[in-house]
Amino acid sequence: MALSGIQIYKMLPQTNCKECGFPTCLAFAMKLAAKQVELALCPYVSEDSKALLSEAAAPPVRPIALKSNGYEVLSGNEVVLFRHEKRFFSPAGLFLRVYDSEPEDSIRHKVQAVADYAVDYVGIELKWDGIAVQADGGDFAAAVGAVRSVTHLPLVLIAPPDTLKPLLPQLNEGKLLLAFATADTWPAMAELAKAHHAALAAQASSLDEMVSLTEKIKAAG
Repeated sequence: MALSGIQIYKMLPQTNCKECGFPTCLAFAMKLAAKQVELALCPYVSEDSKALLSEAAAPPVRPIALKSNGYEVLSGNEVVLFRHEKRFFSPAGLFLRVYDSEPEDSIRHKVQAVADYAVDYVGIELKWDGIAVQADGGDFAAAVGAVRSVTHLPLVLIAPPDTLKPLLPQLNEGKLLLAFATADTWPAMAELAKAHHAALAAQASSLDEMVSLTEKIKAAG
């Protein structure tokens, strides 16, 4: 939860040493509250206060990096829930979704088009960030294999835990995103994510349910 300038000030040394570049600790605290400076500028803050302030300063939407054989896509690391409240800092990753019910040749054709796509936009290279494979009654492992025969872009795997479990030991090339942990599947999905060092996406019908679900997942480690 964000702290006010006064709350932050109470955790600072209150010596007004000016070594942070501000005339008073209160002025520094106000800048900290506005997220315009870093706590590291204060050389005398106690370790206890540093831990509390670092936790409070952490973005509500934590950063998640998906990695695979040199590719990386970063998401999260946001300080607001809605863009109009301030701004978003990390662009959303762009993933192509394929289904395991599709013919493998069709999957390979689509994925090849994604792997080959790149556009230069005023000096910025625009390209796809990864592939999402969704279970749809077909051969999930074969669909993932078809993707991997073309590219090693980061993967999102959308499947129930019993489908993911036998496949994950073969995908040890980076950090995957597993989807979705729900009220019914979260224990098994959390166990898989923890065992294979994967990121885990949760799904709920409301923010209140999402809070409850994510707290359970966090408690599970």
